[in-house]
Amino acid sequence: MKNKKIPEKVREQFLKIWNRPILFSFILAFLLVGVVEALARHSLFGGLTFLVEEPLFYLITTVCITAPLTMTYFAPKRVFAQFAVCFVILVFGIINFVLLFTRITPFEAVDFSIIRTGISIVNVYLSTFELILCIVAILLALAGVVVVYIKSPKSPVNVKEAAIYSVATTAVAVAAVVIFTVTSVYPPSFEDTNKAYDRYGFIYCFTRSIFDRGIDEPDDYNESSVDEILQIIGSGNTRDPDSKPNIIIIQLESFMDPTAFTGVEYEYDPIPNFRALKEKGTSGELYVPSVGSGTANTEFEILTGMCLDYFGTGEYPYKTVLQTQNCETVCYNLAELGYASHAFHNHTGTFYNRNVVYRNLGFNTFTPLEYMHSYEVNPLGWAKDYVLENEIMTALESTKEQDLVFAVSVQGHGKYPEKQVEGEKLVPVISETESPAYKHQLEYYAYQMWEMDDFVGKLVATLSEYEEDCVVVLYGDHQPSIEYNEEDVSFGDKHVSEYVIWANFEIEQKDKDLEAYQLTAYVLEHVGINNGLLTKLHQNYSDNENYERSLQLLEYDMLYGNMLSYGGEHEYAPTDMKIGIRDVKVTGISKINDAYYVIGENFTKSSKVYVNTKGKAAQYISSTVMILEDYEPAEGDSFTVKQVSNDFVDLGESEPYLFSGLTEVSTEIPDVPED
Repeated sequence: MKNKKIPEKVREQFLKIWNRPILFSFILAFLLVGVVEALARHSLFGGLTFLVEEPLFYLITTVCITAPLTMTYFAPKRVFAQFAVCFVILVFGIINFVLLFTRITPFEAVDFSIIRTGISIVNVYLSTFELILCIVAILLALAGVVVVYIKSPKSPVNVKEAAIYSVATTAVAVAAVVIFTVTSVYPPSFEDTNKAYDRYGFIYCFTRSIFDRGIDEPDDYNESSVDEILQIIGSGNTRDPDSKPNIIIIQLESFMDPTAFTGVEYEYDPIPNFRALKEKGTSGELYVPSVGSGTANTEFEILTGMCLDYFGTGEYPYKTVLQTQNCETVCYNLAELGYASHAFHNHTGTFYNRNVVYRNLGFNTFTPLEYMHSYEVNPLGWAKDYVLENEIMTALESTKEQDLVFAVSVQGHGKYPEKQVEGEKLVPVISETESPAYKHQLEYYAYQMWEMDDFVGKLVATLSEYEEDCVVVLYGDHQPSIEYNEEDVSFGDKHVSEYVIWANFEIEQKDKDLEAYQLTAYVLEHVGINNGLLTKLHQNYSDNENYERSLQLLEYDMLYGNMLSYGGEHEYAPTDMKIGIRDVKVTGISKINDAYYVIGENFTKSSKVYVNTKGKAAQYISSTVMILEDYEPAEGDSFTVKQVSNDFVDLGESEPYLFSGLTEVSTEIPDVPED
């Protein structure tokens, strides 16, 4: 009898609490915060750690979750409503848990906007088994939602009581967040997103990333303050430079000196060429806005000279304002001097919407991986960077005027394997490490750096003999996505990268540590160029105590304000950017034996054949040949070849070719490549 009475008493006590909306919702929210923070910290006691270290933020987060939980008392199926709220929060917490393992940076609202292209590279981060487990888990979770809904009993609803409690808890939550924001307990911006998530909690930071967008209007934003800045920086004093060298800026994916990991020694130097260039040229530490990922944000600062700190939480301007707005960049500034601007990225052209955004940044051409051929991939499937050397030289030869070349590499991208993978090569670690998995990650990473460094060495060797003056800028976009602490790297800061400036002619060597948004202006200063308002600000005003305030004010004015910097009118227009420097062409249709071949120029593995606007099965053989499968051409058929990204976006296409008869070609057609 005792065993039956005790559960009954427990049930009665639970029901009493359950029927008290604020008390039950607060308890449930308190526990939910603990679980989510344990996931975020990859620790069973992570929630307790958050409670002890940041009790105020733990409490505020609990209050904020209490509000939607009290609203569940409006629902006849109250159990399901409460389950649904908890389910959504826990799913987001689990996603954050996984992302922190794979890319080091936390889950942010912007991740929803890149989910399509993210799916295309999920195999890099998850093994087939892990992917199957994820799919099974998702299906089971959805099945669980259905079961809970079906099984959930109906409860009586006291609308008046539910309304009072919902309004009260929501008012308290909103008031608390507003007070904390106005009094700067919650800071106006996050300089380090990872640290912010640790201090203020995942739920607050993620929610803030949904609503926090753009740059807040500075209190002193007006025509007078803008004019004052323009006068101080000398906006009207644009020099006519004595020389105009080609400028080649290369952003190296996750590039860092592997010997910067403290206590780690390698069998040989993984980056001998970069190290030699540091001795010959200008170099220094580069403070970047990203850790482990966020390539697009570092390149945003490099190209625009704008500081990302003033933007919203976890914001990627490539996914927000630059979708429809253009702004001052090094491309537009150099265009005033007759430069043509070319962008390259040996990854899919739609990632971070570069195929759209680069038009608003002033590029004349953009060549993504879909327009490159004869490239190899590393064991994780990332294209190797050596392919960029030929592309860069093609850009330099494609115009008579001087060129700005901006190349974004991809080979060094994580996730780095903790155990042997097929086709891998390693730079052996000869010192003791904390674990075999960590050692293998370092060895794999170091070899990727070695190959990237080899590409750098060969490019510099080629440019050393080039007849035109060239300045080369090399830097890493962020540190690698390996789990380690700040004290585990000699920089002592996860936001530190390195840069080097080298030229094939004599320029001043002047080492200096820089913010990423200062680098391009510093490069231009070396060659006597000061075009652009932000360039002048960085070159002439960076030592002033009002420098950062002025930078924020100009950024707001250029992107969200009245464009007072330009006299109230937009200074720039999107370019008619061409995708790919080389034209893709269809020049004929041939038949050899029983097979039909599409003959042309500059085909790649991303080329797709269309006949009369309908896609046809065809296989890439070489840059000049594709073989049609199960189709016989008819008189008047219109053939085009489209370059299609791996997320099924048409990036560009050839001019139509009207079939009027077979083309005679050599029978020496290359063999069909093996998959």
